[in-house]
Amino acid sequence: MNARLETDTPKSDTPNSGVTETTQVSTEIVVQADRPDPVRSTPLTVAVRRAIRAVRDETRALRSNPTTDLKAFEYGKSQALLDLTRARSLVPPGAFSDDLRQELAAFKAALEENVGLLHMHMNAVSEVVQMMSRTMIDFDSDGTYQAPFPEPAR
Repeated sequence: MNARLETDTPKSDTPNSGVTETTQVSTEIVVQADRPDPVRSTPLTVAVRRAIRAVRDETRALRSNPTTDLKAFEYGKSQALLDLTRARSLVPPGAFSDDLRQELAAFKAALEENVGLLHMHMNAVSEVVQMMSRTMIDFDSDGTYQAPFPEPAR
């Protein structure tokens, strides 16, 4: 980009000589292409590592005790998502360092494991709820007006 700056400067020492000099200043803005940059990637790398830690903590807790209260982990994952969102806005994809790319791959794997475990956990809870519902219906009914139990949605 070239900018032109014109200033009127009198050529002589006499104030009303009528002769002015025009000066042109050229400015160029050079935009560098994004390339892997470990320094620019650092905030996002740190945020991804925190997110991995939060997800793996929840996964470990679910594996060791399926009845674990997930509220604390929900807060940690929400905080990690906020950190990721903020850090992501600072780093263009072209500037992702190799270290960051490796951390993102590890994060993806941790998320896939966590989602699979949560899905299994939710299916188990759903089965227990269905059994309890059937037991309650059978207990409350004398059998006269027995309605069929609804089938799960497909």
